[in-house]
Formats: sequence, C-alpha cells, structure tokens
Amino acid sequence: MKGSTPEAYRPLMFKRLIPIFLLVLLPLAAAYAQSTDDSPRHNAPVQTPAPVLPPVVVSGLDGYKAKGAEEAIRLWVKDSPLEGGKDAANQVSALHQIEELYGAYQWFEVVRMREVSPRTLTVYLVLDYERGPLFARFTVYRSNHRWIMTYFDFNTREDGVFPVVY
Repeated sequence: MKGSTPEAYRPLMFKRLIPIFLLVLLPLAAAYAQSTDDSPRHNAPVQTPAPVLPPVVVSGLDGYKAKGAEEAIRLWVKDSPLEGGKDAANQVSALHQIEELYGAYQWFEVVRMREVSPRTLTVYLVLDYERGPLFARFTVYRSNHRWIMTYFDFNTREDGVFPVVY
C-alpha cells in the first residue's frame, strides 16, 4: 500500500493533535491569565487610604519618638486649654511609667478617627512599644484654621479609651 508508511500518517496525525492541543492549552492559559491579573477580587480586602491625622497629633508623636515624653506632651498641649495645667505633668509621668513597663516607644497605629462635629475630631490610636501596646484617645478642635488638643488619655487596656463596639 502506497502511502502507508508512518511518514505518510504524520500530517494527518498533526492535524488531529492541533485541535486537541488547543482544547487543553487555551483553558489553562485563560486560568493563568485570571490568576495573575491586577484586578481586585470580590473577596479581596479593600485598601483604603491612610487617614490624615491632625498635625498636632502627629507632631506630638514625632516629638515623643525623637525626644521623649516631655516633648510629646509639650507639643500636644501647646496653645491649648491644657497648657500649663497639672494634667499635662501627670501625663508625662504616666508615659514614663509605661516606658518602664513596656520599654521604648516604637510607632503608632491609627485605629479610628471619628468626626464629632465639623470642627471636632476624636482620634483613637495604638502606641506600639517594645513589649506591649498603649491605647490612646485624642480629642482635637479646629480653631482659627489649625488643630489644637482639648483632651487626651492613655490606658493599657483598650476598653479604657476605646468606645464599646458590638
């Protein structure tokens, strides 16, 4: 039989293998493309931009990291109703006690910012130390186009400063 050699069947075999190959390869390629695209998934966490903290809060936190508790309190109460009060001195002492317990202050994390009114914000933070967290609440007020501190407190227990959430 002329043309019955294996070489004669090769073109026919390739014609049959190409559709089978495409049936297998195309779904795999599509699955790979879906797994590597940058589009968000419906179950992926939504990344929200970091909140912009009032400058008075940030300056105190930066001062705390750079120069210590006295500088933080000085920056937080500057030009506020708290300036010169004995509560500020008590807060310096409290931060020193926390440092003895938890070690050096490292950084902070924003937990929540709540707008009480257009001119009043409450900021909830976690201050991270070497050996534990300190929970903080700051109330700031927009006065004459800048923020001033009107209240702040700290606690080693979150329920001491954070609102109860159910």
